Amino acid sequence: MKVNTIQLLASSSHTMSIIFIPIFAKSLGASFFEVGIITAAFAAASFLSSFIFGKAADINRLRPIVLAGLIMSALTFFLQVFAYDAISLALIRAMAGFSMSIYPAALTVYIYYQKGSIGKFSSFGSLGWMIGFLMAAFIENVQYLFTLSSLFYCIAFITALGLKDVQKPSVNVSYFSVDTFSKNSPTYLSVFIRHAGAGAVWTILPLYLTYLGASSFWIGIIYAINPFVQFFVMRRLDNLRNEWLVKWGFIMSVLAFVVYFLAPGFIFLIPGMLFIAFGWSFLFVGANQLLVERNAEKATAAGILNSVIAAATIVGSVSGGLILEYFGYKETMIFAILCSLAGMFIFIANGRFPFGIVDKLLARTPLKD
Repeated sequence: MKVNTIQLLASSSHTMSIIFIPIFAKSLGASFFEVGIITAAFAAASFLSSFIFGKAADINRLRPIVLAGLIMSALTFFLQVFAYDAISLALIRAMAGFSMSIYPAALTVYIYYQKGSIGKFSSFGSLGWMIGFLMAAFIENVQYLFTLSSLFYCIAFITALGLKDVQKPSVNVSYFSVDTFSKNSPTYLSVFIRHAGAGAVWTILPLYLTYLGASSFWIGIIYAINPFVQFFVMRRLDNLRNEWLVKWGFIMSVLAFVVYFLAPGFIFLIPGMLFIAFGWSFLFVGANQLLVERNAEKATAAGILNSVIAAATIVGSVSGGLILEYFGYKETMIFAILCSLAGMFIFIANGRFPFGIVDKLLARTPLKD
């Protein structure tokens, strides 16, 4: 329960402030392109941190890494209060992104070695997102939200002090080795491409909702639907085939972005939030379980997945800002649809298809889940 509580509090901290970052950046004078750069700075720092500390968690004890990440997140998220222009916001968001990516791989592997459910653990992250979005909807003042997110991280840190060191093998992993990435490249590449499209959408979605007539309250409510549904879905995925989950994660993502493209008003984005909730639940849990079960260097594999997601967010953030700057909202949704389709085709073409159909066609021995 301590680990699930930490996951809940940390996820709430992250999401309660992120929802209004694009709008806050615009209030500081940022252009649409600069909004994308601010989001990309956060993601770039997250990419670096996930890569470094995923490997560190395979080599070292897990508890100190979790504690360091949580206390640094508490500090850097509070520093966001002092942002006064686009440049200062980008720098502080980069520090926050680095800090909040120190602990996730270690926490995921902690659950695995404790024989816990990765699906249920992930569901508490989604529940935290929902709480964060709802708090953002009701509080609205971004300065208060920055302070509250820091407080939540402090509580998570205090909770983590009660964690015991878990017994795990120390894996000899080189910081400069790409073996883990190359072994799992079809999964990483397909998730990267899909999430680049999704990152473009999330970068501009608050602005899109405002454009469609949504108030700050409704933006928070609509955002909360996604993690609310994820909380219930992720808890039911442990016994399903991982390849099946990943494939349907892509399909549901395509349907979600099609709904966003067709929506004539903000209220019509709600069905899209339902599709994206199922899509991300399937994709994230399926990919995490696939990687942790197939690799001896479990934290490294999970950390690289987080790095891939962060790298995709960098590409997506810049792409979303550029597409919006020079084309429009609808074109951003088309980009996301194409990315999800491309990710699905890459995943299937590399032989990881439900029931091993492609593996048999290629005369390959299917890997076990």
